[in-house]
Amino acid sequence: MIRFKYQKEKSDLGIVYRPIAHTILKVKDFKVEIPLYIDSGADITLIPLGLGQALGFKQNSIQIREIKGVSGGRVPYIIKTAKIYLGDAGIEARIAWALTEEAPPLLGRLDVFDKFRIVFDEKRKVVEFYPNK
Repeated sequence: MIRFKYQKEKSDLGIVYRPIAHTILKVKDFKVEIPLYIDSGADITLIPLGLGQALGFKQNSIQIREIKGVSGGRVPYIIKTAKIYLGDAGIEARIAWALTEEAPPLLGRLDVFDKFRIVFDEKRKVVEFYPNK
């Protein structure tokens, strides 16, 4: 079992607690430690422009797509792959590399959530990932 504590943050609603996974993203020989918001509503893991550049991603205009968020805003992105480490579990996953810094780093469902039974424990303010067998 892998457990992550919620992180206390300020918002327009006052103080809120958000589920954050402390991850390592790896592409070839590049590794970057990054906290990702655990987002069960996100179809795919999303990272901002600078993080993708740190991982060595390169742009190709043919590959650019647009993703729409809950607010209706559109974000240009390119699908890449990376190994996402949650604790000791390394998962090869597709990620959306946003071509803007305005995109929040999100841990989405595609290629990740199906590997675990995930429990959001609001009372204890933790998220627990139980590997599927």
